[in-house]
Order: sequence, then structure tokens, then C-alpha cells
Amino acid sequence: MTVCVITQPRFFPGLHYLHRMMLADVFVILDTVQYSPRHEENRTRVKTAQGPHWLTVPVRQAGREQRILDTMVDNTQAWRRKIGHTLAALYSRAARYETHIAEVLGILDGPHETLTDLDWASWGPAIRSLGITCRFLRASALPVAERGSRLLLEICREIGADVYLSGAFGREYLDLPAFAAEGIAVRLHEYAYPPYPQRFGVFEPWLSYLDMLFNAGLDPQTVAAGGTMPAPLAVGGAPPS
Repeated sequence: MTVCVITQPRFFPGLHYLHRMMLADVFVILDTVQYSPRHEENRTRVKTAQGPHWLTVPVRQAGREQRILDTMVDNTQAWRRKIGHTLAALYSRAARYETHIAEVLGILDGPHETLTDLDWASWGPAIRSLGITCRFLRASALPVAERGSRLLLEICREIGADVYLSGAFGREYLDLPAFAAEGIAVRLHEYAYPPYPQRFGVFEPWLSYLDMLFNAGLDPQTVAAGGTMPAPLAVGGAPPS
């Protein structure tokens, strides 16, 4: 069985994103689709005493239809210093901050010109801590040209996957009969954030993995506890009996 995950890159993503890496054999960075400032390609959430707060990397927007792979980091702005100061203010008293902050700041200070390169680099501490071993590919490096659900199917065919692990909303847009016709099982990933020590009161899920990294360290068993490999969807969209 070869499990494939295909998703847009994310900046210091959440535990649910990392868990899909843990389940995948091949993780395809979907950099050929349109960049969206409403998603998390250039931003991530951390926790403050007032609630979640976005850490944002400014980008250069050349047009409304620009692809993720063509999106450049705007290094004329002092975003690195701003994010570093925010992390220090929020996490300097956290149990694992001193252990990990130098590596995180090293990623922020790296010579990353494209947003995809920065996002990919931001996964480094998590990949090492969680022992993630999947193969990473960029969609832009594959000979694929379809759009929408057919693009995802084409990528799965190209890399020889027989299981496509989609996000939780995959049944809303995937052409399940087309995947079934190719012998590719579709599974929908669902994740419930396992609680871990946090600062600032009641536990807040759906944050950047930096929150767990600084507060408690990234523990593979804790991250894995939030989800499992789901059952395949039947062609009609419901789990098989």
C-alpha cells in the first residue's frame, strides 16, 4: 500500500497537518494551485492571553491568479524580527523554549526567497522530532496538468499511489468514482487535537506546532493520539459497512 497526501504548503503548520505526514508514504506539496491569503500558506496561529494570534509572513502579490510556487516572500519588511519578538513574548517562560528557539529563529533567518521554500523549511523541527520518513515531492516537479479533483487523481497515478489520504472535506469535491476506476482508495483524514500543557488558560486546539514544541516538546505518541488511518470511502461517499 502506498499512501499519498497532496496539500498546499503551510507555514509552521498544526498537528493535524503533521499527522498526515506521519501516515503518508509520499507527501506532495501542491504548489501549482492559486495562492490564497485566506489560507495558511504564509501565516500560522499561536496562543496569547487574549486568544489565538496570527504570525504572518508578508508576500509579494503580482496578480490575483498567481500560483503558490510563484509567490515570493517580501523580504523588504522586518517580518523576521517581528515574529521573533512575538515568540519571545509568548513563549520565553515555556518549558522547552530555550531548547528549540535557536533552530526556529535559524529557519526564519534563512535565505528563503519563495514562500514554498520557507514553508518547507518550517517543517524541519517537526520532521526530526516526530521521526517522519515520508518522501516529499513538489507538484511542480511532476508531469501533471489537470485541475481540481482530476489533478489530484493524476498525481496519485503518477507516483503509483493506491491510497489517497484527503483532508476532512474531500467528499465535497473529489470525484470518487474516478478514483475507484483507477483502483485508488480515498480516505478522509480527521483529527482531534490531544491536550498538552499550554500557557494562558483553557486548552486551545488548531494552533501552530510551535505551541506544543515550546510548551511540551513534540511527542510522536501524543501527536499520533489525535487520529488514526481512516477507513476507505465507498464510491457513494459513505464509509463502507
